[in-house]
Amino acid sequence: MKTPKSKLLQRLGAGESIKSVCDATGMSQKQFDDWWHNEIRSRLPIMNGKHIQDVQNTVEIERDSWGIPHISGECDEDLFFGYGYAMAQDRLFQLDYLRRKGLGRLSEILGKEGLESDLLARTLDFPSIAVEEEKTLPKEVAQLLQAFSKGINAVIDLGRSCLPIEFDLLDYEPDPWSPIDSLAIQVEFEWYLTGRFPVIVIPELAKRHLS
Repeated sequence: MKTPKSKLLQRLGAGESIKSVCDATGMSQKQFDDWWHNEIRSRLPIMNGKHIQDVQNTVEIERDSWGIPHISGECDEDLFFGYGYAMAQDRLFQLDYLRRKGLGRLSEILGKEGLESDLLARTLDFPSIAVEEEKTLPKEVAQLLQAFSKGINAVIDLGRSCLPIEFDLLDYEPDPWSPIDSLAIQVEFEWYLTGRFPVIVIPELAKRHLS
């Protein structure tokens, strides 16, 4: 059941102006600002505590004065679990955005604004390339990627009641993470670095029109 708070966030996510929301709800600009800042602060990840599943031994994540995580553990798989856990704490929405970009699923949350990116990903079939990439992974790499995925999923499961605010603005929850998602991000990034359409198309158009 949607709460008044979630409905308000969805109105903002749909593009309604702050002024319009304030007028409709009787909030002043200051009241809105206070509510918004409190809402943002309430969604900061909890940096203290214990998670007792999915690791073989103790993993510690300590953050320095800059908030940078330092991860220690007794085996590589535990370290990669901690890596995924810390990364999801810091940037869960960005991770979901990037995997959707790689899988051609941005329009599911952005509507027509995501269609161009989805068309590229689906035309070049990034998802299938990611699946084929997974088949060629050495066993050790596959295990580490799986541990990394478990770390992300631990944060998703623990934080479903208070996800980063972007999820409420766009009215959806992130799906569980898998190694394919990480590989889809890699495939899209490889294309971005080496095969961008503007690099190929613009010189060709110039040649045809300018001779």
